[in-house]
Amino acid sequence: MYNFTSDPPEDPRGNSLQLKRTPTGRPLRGIVTCEDIVGTATHFFHGRTVPCAGNDCEAHAAGVPWRWHGYVSLYGLTTHIHRLFEMTARAIEPLKAYRLAHGTLRGCLLMAQRVNSSPNARVLITTGVADLQSISLPKEPHILEALSIIWNIELPSITLDGLVKDVPSAKVTRPAVLQRFEQGDSRFRQNAGNGDKSQPTEL
Repeated sequence: MYNFTSDPPEDPRGNSLQLKRTPTGRPLRGIVTCEDIVGTATHFFHGRTVPCAGNDCEAHAAGVPWRWHGYVSLYGLTTHIHRLFEMTARAIEPLKAYRLAHGTLRGCLLMAQRVNSSPNARVLITTGVADLQSISLPKEPHILEALSIIWNIELPSITLDGLVKDVPSAKVTRPAVLQRFEQGDSRFRQNAGNGDKSQPTEL
């Protein structure tokens, strides 16, 4: 029997967040809503970033080099959109210093920008204390749940496994079931900023 409904079934892993990377051409600003960074080793495999699953990792077995990526949740000041922000190990030092000074990243005003117009140019991050008098931040999301949906793997496959460079490390413990997305999927392509470079891009 066919079954038609007005709403799709809920994903048992929870709600997803759109992935956001630092664009070219203009800065990116937002307020961090999570307590800390979550990071893991990743590979660029079949045209997109995927987590390394250790001994069971297809990309690792194929000799694809790994690179560490960290993730925080960010809230746009004008768009009020909650997204997941991705950054490399080289870019996170200002966030680690902020966490050390304040005990948490929640409420941190973050600005990220590339040093030149190349989509792979180095990212510089600056931080500050956000004025939360007139802003009600959304609840901290479950970053591992969001990553499991973005990477199309079961949530029990991802666990927190100690610290790497003083950052909570996500560990993928079984082969990831990877799904290719159509070219142009906004979660996996580099976002390019256009227009007046003096104006920040809101999340």
